[in-house]
Amino acid sequence: MVLNLLVIRGGGRMNSQFYFINAFTKEEFKGNPAAIVFLREKRSEEWMKSLANELNQPITTFITIKDANSYQLRWFTPTKEIDLCGHGTLGAAHILWSEGFSSSKSTINFYTQSGLLRTELSKQQIILRLNIKGSTQTEVTEKLKRAIDFPIKGAAWAEDRYILELENQDVVHKVTPNLEAIKEIEGPGIIITSRGSDKYDFVSRYFAPKIGISEDYVTGSAHCALASYWSDPLNKKEFTAYQDSKRGGELKLKIKGEKVELIGECVTLLKGHLYK
Repeated sequence: MVLNLLVIRGGGRMNSQFYFINAFTKEEFKGNPAAIVFLREKRSEEWMKSLANELNQPITTFITIKDANSYQLRWFTPTKEIDLCGHGTLGAAHILWSEGFSSSKSTINFYTQSGLLRTELSKQQIILRLNIKGSTQTEVTEKLKRAIDFPIKGAAWAEDRYILELENQDVVHKVTPNLEAIKEIEGPGIIITSRGSDKYDFVSRYFAPKIGISEDYVTGSAHCALASYWSDPLNKKEFTAYQDSKRGGELKLKIKGEKVELIGECVTLLKGHLYK
């Protein structure tokens, strides 16, 4: 079900479309929510920050047209702009295809601060290709130990954030993070993970209080690091992963050279227009 929501200020002309979506899920109110804003005219960075704060979603993605099947993307949390957001990109591709802005037979090119990102549609699943994040084993410091309330089995630095491996999936689920301690750790946030059980190769959670997200529900960029981290221990290059947040989300991952394919679906909840 899609609800139509019109935000109107008397006498204004239609400016830009906006949508609320759930990413990495087939179900409403699961996965990771995002606001997707299709801009029809140039807006200042301050305006985009203010709107993202007003919408108060984990991410607000702004789309502007470059040319046929090519778009500029920017991502904002409620407090700041970030360089890469997987679920915000997945949501943008979903809206462009589902609302008929782009042909479902064409690859969509996104120009971003993290470079060119390409997405394809295969049946109802969106394939997003991101750069893999290599990881290096590192010491489990006292600062890392203060971040979570369970013993840490191992730690790795994955280019811009830490991965902390825990004993099992049940422990990952039970962790209560020390958000103030996480703010003192290098990088935007920390990933906790363990081997999975049943149908999941591994599970994870992601905490990023420094960028205004206490816990992210499903994090595409974190899985660029997790795919690399688990490839050797599991002797695999294709994974089914689960992010065990309160909303939860499932991802299919494939390592292809220096890229990771993130494969998932989206659900549109709301759509409307911004008026001046």
